Amino acid sequence: MRKTTFKFSALLMFLLLGTFIMGQTKFTVTFNVDMSNANPFDPATDDVYISGSFAGWTEPGKDSTFKMEPSSEGNPMIYTITLKADSGLIMYKYFRVIDDSASWNNGEWNGDPNRITILIADSLTFDNVWANKPYFVTFNVDMSKANPFNPSTDDIYIAGSMAGWQEPGSIPELKLTPSAGDTTLYTITLLMYKGDYNYKYFRVINDSASWNNGEWNGDPNRVVTVDTTMTVTNLWGDIYFGIFNRKAEFTYDMYPNPVTNKLTVSGVNDVNRIEIFDISGRVVKSVEVASEKVSMNLSDLQSGVYIISLHNAKGIQTAKFIKN
Repeated sequence: MRKTTFKFSALLMFLLLGTFIMGQTKFTVTFNVDMSNANPFDPATDDVYISGSFAGWTEPGKDSTFKMEPSSEGNPMIYTITLKADSGLIMYKYFRVIDDSASWNNGEWNGDPNRITILIADSLTFDNVWANKPYFVTFNVDMSKANPFNPSTDDIYIAGSMAGWQEPGSIPELKLTPSAGDTTLYTITLLMYKGDYNYKYFRVINDSASWNNGEWNGDPNRVVTVDTTMTVTNLWGDIYFGIFNRKAEFTYDMYPNPVTNKLTVSGVNDVNRIEIFDISGRVVKSVEVASEKVSMNLSDLQSGVYIISLHNAKGIQTAKFIKN
């Protein structure tokens, strides 16, 4: 079987979803952890161990079965181990063991959360960075204006780069549940690492896994930037909901669109501030205006769809542009 590498920068944490239901098949799984930026870390005295649910949370250093070894390929600061583990949800964490002294004291960070992932296939590889601590991210989607949508037959799933773009309906732990206080608001909490992710919501009808019932067909995907514990609230079918209120027709000259490096807006005598948002609602540029024409260097932005928001005494005008 061809070995598949999952470079998961997001690992899933599922709250209030019940027990993971999956046959307990034994899978071979490889864990890699990059120790290059670990501080303190001394390869002469420190060993690297993994512990987790698949190991019965054995104290690091007590069982050499879970001792990792420097990679024989490329970077010796990448430590690796290949183990057998039951399919389904697993939790784990990396530890330093100093001078062969077994201890829980030298983990990547103190306390929770543990790293969490789901084994869904054989011969997976998980690449991690020491002390790259994940954050709890809650996704909410408001289904009140979704049409068609039938709560008695339809489930809501999230799919995205944080979970390897698994087909909606194929992984029960990616199913959203109605909020206790608002049954039209569906929610899920994931454990995700710092970074940018693409995602989208899907209806799964009568438990039939499918890509056919997303919020809209094709691109763009939703985008979120994770750099802390956070909550993201979306409106089904509206990629711009929650970013800002569009209050007036856009009356300024903006060019070029699409833009590669420099975006110019002219006729902005009455504007006091210009902001640029990515489609997750994060401000990526903010400029105070003191002239009739403003040019902004966007070469540091990733390709994608952005929103420009111009503030004047009467309110806000907004427009969409594309960054190549």
